[in-house]
Amino acid sequence: MDKQKIKEEVIRLRHHFHAHPELSWEEKETQRAIMEYLTVLGLACEEIGRTGVITEIRGKKCPPPGSPDGKILGIRADIDALPVTEETGFAFSSQNAGISHACGHDTHIAMALTAAKVLSGQKDELSIPVRFVFQPAEETPGNSGGELICDDPFLLACTRMIAIHTWSRIPAGQAGICAGPVMASTDTFEVTIQGKGGHGAVPQEAVDPVPAAAEFIQAVQRIVSRETDPFTSNVVTIGSVHAGTTWNVIPDKAVLMGTTRSYDPVIAASFPARLRRIADGIALATGTEITVNYHKGPDPVINAPEAVETALRAAAPVFGKENIIEWRQMVGEDFACYRAPKCLMFLGGGMPDESLRYPQHSPHYTIDENVLVNGVEYFLRYVEEYAAE
Repeated sequence: MDKQKIKEEVIRLRHHFHAHPELSWEEKETQRAIMEYLTVLGLACEEIGRTGVITEIRGKKCPPPGSPDGKILGIRADIDALPVTEETGFAFSSQNAGISHACGHDTHIAMALTAAKVLSGQKDELSIPVRFVFQPAEETPGNSGGELICDDPFLLACTRMIAIHTWSRIPAGQAGICAGPVMASTDTFEVTIQGKGGHGAVPQEAVDPVPAAAEFIQAVQRIVSRETDPFTSNVVTIGSVHAGTTWNVIPDKAVLMGTTRSYDPVIAASFPARLRRIADGIALATGTEITVNYHKGPDPVINAPEAVETALRAAAPVFGKENIIEWRQMVGEDFACYRAPKCLMFLGGGMPDESLRYPQHSPHYTIDENVLVNGVEYFLRYVEEYAAE
């Protein structure tokens, strides 16, 4: 396929999957469409993780299966969508109410499938096998598809794993590639503050959980500002506060929900004990009972230096060295779960009009889809560069 045909194909696929989004663990139609596409290419494919798909492209020049020194490159694309109502107004907008590909996973599917199509037509020239995994449920920390399937023998056999994440804040034509942590750990927690309800005018007869909640919210901010090295990157955010139903009733309880993020696995592992220490102190001071339910999510995504070196060689002729930047985000990604040395590249897709560069998870989110051909070319060149090492 020439570059123009690749561009047309990847955009066509993007439009299809964008119009038919499905939530985590519900990607049955997405799975079916991927398997049908791969089957037409003559590729055997199998279900993985209930709603995911795996396939392999292996040519005559590839070492036999089980070869002790053989390289195997894994290419991963996540396939789930978000519970976000799309407001882009595109002709190919979501046809599923309340669900949209507001994080770009439709583009990930399209780039991986198009790369598979090109490689399937060149398989007899391949000197290393390439394994594709279309992974479900990336958007569910603590219950993600990556966590479920990362120890599957098909994936454990990969000696290198790569992935692309399109990013609307990076200008189109640029690529973010760097070694070390590039996305953060993604844990979540719920805090229940149990008090004793009563009349708002008679607070001495109640145990008010609302001031206790306010103290907890203030106290956890000091974890980052006063308990962690300022040269490290960490976040503690309370994103939900629920207490009471009206103006003159002290409620029985308050419930808080939040997330912690870190590039440092050691700091990430310390968050549960820090939150419980704060909860115990405030409970003692306020006479409430406070429980913390902490949910471990994916670790930080840490790009391996050797995988990044290959990525830089692959990306240079696609983007130009001057357009390769260092880029890191405190958002999370369960690509971290995969065991092989890995590299996650951020594909710049920012719209020419900066006012249209809506962030991931926005109902207006989109990218300049002209860059998707660059993502496909990067995948193809990575295969060549890794094989040549």
